[in-house]
Amino acid sequence: MKRTTILMAILAIAALGLATMAQADLDVFPVGTTVMTYAVTAEDMTESQSLELAVTVHEDGLFTVRMMTEQTGTEDELATGFGFLFGATQVSSGSGHDVSYNSLDALMDQRSRLAEGQDYLLPGGGVFTEIVGVTIAGVWCLEGKLIDEDDPNERLTVAFALTHPVYISPLIRAEELRDGEWVKTFELELVEYISPEGT
Repeated sequence: MKRTTILMAILAIAALGLATMAQADLDVFPVGTTVMTYAVTAEDMTESQSLELAVTVHEDGLFTVRMMTEQTGTEDELATGFGFLFGATQVSSGSGHDVSYNSLDALMDQRSRLAEGQDYLLPGGGVFTEIVGVTIAGVWCLEGKLIDEDDPNERLTVAFALTHPVYISPLIRAEELRDGEWVKTFELELVEYISPEGT
């Protein structure tokens, strides 16, 4: 359960609007309501969790952000899954290595300059590699793997949206190398995107 709690903290920080995983500022969303629905899974959850984020841009310059989450599971799973929404302040990998926010921030800030097939060295170490173009829930993205040279047995796959504003990355997947095979330990994936512009 500890690994799920730690990894779900990534989601918590992003969903609560801290700069860690937010890909777009509110002012780039179109007037009206944009709804982003994500599926959240972890290896120790029996059912996936649904997370819906709605960003409403009002004509008077105000914004409304609504978050709704739903999960079915055991008492322990629900306590772990929903407890992450309150008080999550840092993220570490299961082996104790911190996830580098600086690296993620640098990638997000420069995502329009990323190119398929290229490798990017990251501040503080590590590399963003295996970059490919993918469409996730109708949103064109560049997806790659974040590899920490200090821990080659863990990797994080992240997708950066290029065609539509999103509040959380369209894909965040954590994997761990076990007995020579990569095992998915956590995944957050955009499964539906509804824009007031009809795209």
